[in-house]
Amino acid sequence: MAFLAGRQLTVGQRERSAVFSGIFTAEMLLKIIALDPYYYFQTGWNIFDSIIVCLSLMELGLSDVEGLSVLRSFRLLRVFKLARSWPTLNTLIKIIGNSMGALGNLTLVLAIIVFIFAVVGMQLFGKNYQDCVCKISKDCTLPRWHMKDFFHSFLIVFRVLCGEWIETMWDCMEVAGQPLCLLVFMLVMVIGNLVKESHIFTSQ
Repeated sequence: MAFLAGRQLTVGQRERSAVFSGIFTAEMLLKIIALDPYYYFQTGWNIFDSIIVCLSLMELGLSDVEGLSVLRSFRLLRVFKLARSWPTLNTLIKIIGNSMGALGNLTLVLAIIVFIFAVVGMQLFGKNYQDCVCKISKDCTLPRWHMKDFFHSFLIVFRVLCGEWIETMWDCMEVAGQPLCLLVFMLVMVIGNLVKESHIFTSQ
């Protein structure tokens, strides 16, 4: 019974999807006829709308292919068309667009910092985590957070930049000694936070 109900729901969803796709396609074709294709595609919003319609038609045409139903979610992007007549939303979109450049620079700088400290942590503490693992693990197996390899060292540095540093620094001090771990962890926090704060001020 539940299977039949689910099947009917799926059929109903497909029918509604076909109806709305037909409406959106008709709207696009009428605008192309009325404005002429050249002038239609001179407007960014029209190009945006045509891409969404094409994705919807592609999803309908390939409905039997698994995994393509995610294309249906792209129709939600049509909500951004409200920015034309909604000044607040339009202003918000412009602010987000203008800040993308600064955000990209921040991401690149932080990625370089995380990479450098991940390599430093792996080189300085990797062997200590392997040789002294019994100090931080009852069964003498590597815990989830360690610096024996680059991937886990990268995760620890990223975690420190997110503010979760006490447990990982304590484990580091247990296996490698207090002075060196304190120095590295403090450098990660200070330099990482300085980069984040400087980009916040410059973006303002």
